[in-house]
Amino acid sequence: MGFELLTISGPAPCGRRHCRDAEVRADVISAQGEITNDTADAFKAFVEQHSGDPDFRPLVLLNSPGGTVVGAMKLGMLLRQFGASVLVARARTADASDELHVVSGYCMSACVYAFFGGKRRIIPPGSHLGIHRMAIYSHNFDLFGGGESTTRSYGTGELVTALSTYTKLMGVNPAAIAEAEQIEPESIHILTPQEIARWRVGTPRLR
Repeated sequence: MGFELLTISGPAPCGRRHCRDAEVRADVISAQGEITNDTADAFKAFVEQHSGDPDFRPLVLLNSPGGTVVGAMKLGMLLRQFGASVLVARARTADASDELHVVSGYCMSACVYAFFGGKRRIIPPGSHLGIHRMAIYSHNFDLFGGGESTTRSYGTGELVTALSTYTKLMGVNPAAIAEAEQIEPESIHILTPQEIARWRVGTPRLR
């Protein structure tokens, strides 16, 4: 996963008549790509590097296809430690402008467990969270058999229990993990607004 410090702009959230047309600017973290077991360390180093920025906000735009479960939990715990708000989104330039604006994104597979670590968790309309059963793939090369093979195994009961405990600690109903473990890795289930609310996964807007 790669990290960037981006300056985004958007409507001021005050809601008052005299500032409805005003805009705010803030430096936020863009986190995109696959999560590995080293991602949490890279995130910590990145935050420490930019902590002196007076415009820095503990807001992370998360957009990822997934990665390792352990790496995602480590990243999630760091997000909580830093008090970060996490938004399933990405930044994109508007037409005929160099300014960056927040647009919809996706967080699939193990990414969802990193998302759970957010102190505030936001899934805007148009963004998606996808879950399925955790799987571990091992790649082996047979020197004499003449080929490479891939073996798939599933998370042990101990790992599933650890993930459920972590999920509960983050304030999310561990029923989300039980549901994910019922969905084969070849498939993906996009969480509905009802599931997101029932399992306390997040909200549709930054409050």
